[in-house]
Amino acid sequence: MNYVKRALAASLPNPVTNLGFMHILNDGFQASLPLLLPFTQGEMNLSFTDIGFLSSVLGTAGVALALPSSVIAQKFGGMRVIAVAMALYGSAFMVTGFSTGFFMLAAAFALASVGFGLFHPIGFALVAHGSSQKDIGKKMGNFTAVGDFGRVGMAAALTFLVTALSWRKAAFIYGAVPLLILGASLLFCRNPAAGAEDNYKKKAAGSFKDLLNGDFAIAILTGIIDTLASSSLFIFLPFLLLHRGIPGAFLGSMAGAFFVGNMLGKVFIGRAIDKVGGIRVFFMAELMMAGLLVWLSATTSVILLVGLSVVVGAVTKGTVPVIYTLVTNSVKDRGLYEKAFSVVSFTNGLAGVITPVFFGALAERSGITSVFVLSAVLAVAAIVPLGLRTIIRHA
Repeated sequence: MNYVKRALAASLPNPVTNLGFMHILNDGFQASLPLLLPFTQGEMNLSFTDIGFLSSVLGTAGVALALPSSVIAQKFGGMRVIAVAMALYGSAFMVTGFSTGFFMLAAAFALASVGFGLFHPIGFALVAHGSSQKDIGKKMGNFTAVGDFGRVGMAAALTFLVTALSWRKAAFIYGAVPLLILGASLLFCRNPAAGAEDNYKKKAAGSFKDLLNGDFAIAILTGIIDTLASSSLFIFLPFLLLHRGIPGAFLGSMAGAFFVGNMLGKVFIGRAIDKVGGIRVFFMAELMMAGLLVWLSATTSVILLVGLSVVVGAVTKGTVPVIYTLVTNSVKDRGLYEKAFSVVSFTNGLAGVITPVFFGALAERSGITSVFVLSAVLAVAAIVPLGLRTIIRHA
């Protein structure tokens, strides 16, 4: 038995050392956890305000860990930290399955928040280190898109699993998957050479104050407003669909349509950045998103809802490569990438934590469609910082 174990460990690649695979898992499970909320709402008597609060909890640790994540990655190695994150969000699904009330559910979401919060600042820094000015848009687009493979498949499967079994059993199954993958990788898969992991450890260079410049500030402000406009849409989309009479079993498929749009938007917009420029692409995407959100809030056609979910998904998250390309291009010292992306994760995460609470209260008072109308207004506002900078530079 020991011989077989050693032979397998010497031959099988370790999935936990593959950044793309880990992104698929991270984003897939991150998208799946909020989809349990419509099913727990009745059993636990949750209000829209409670839903908004839980969604905020899911992003809280990401805000708290965003700045120190660069130090953690430099000390222990980015991929090792990401592996620990996988164990945390797997355990969080298990706790969700055992939850009997709001506070236990909040604890589960807080545990998941730590796991999910560690991934993106570390992952984007690793991508930036492996990119050049000529291909940064494409690589950022591809990296953000690959996570949507997990979102599409896992989110769609979850609601069917909930319908077939129960939301608790679905939570247990989803919690077991990352824990089993992590355990199998430690026992049976080839570990990377010491030097390979050292490649993920970046030496600290400079301080946060070295990031301060006009372009970096504009990129950060643009990212904040864009996050305010788009971060909560996926949380409240299932409730809008239920409000329009979509059966609960199909919520995952509708969410999958939204994530297909995310993936396509990131790929095509990422490539468009390198060809026509990030600012032009961003303007078109935000204005299109505003119009589509108003349309989505007003339509009652199921077929149209599906189509709009795809297109809205494309322009909503398709802007992510633009933001991260703007950040990358504003940082002159490549050794500062970890710090730069930790700042982006902190500011965008803070916006993402605040927005669901406000939107939840808004939905409680003015109806679920009001969330999408306000998001449309914020999408238009997101182009203002870049627009003003462009006008000033050409004045």
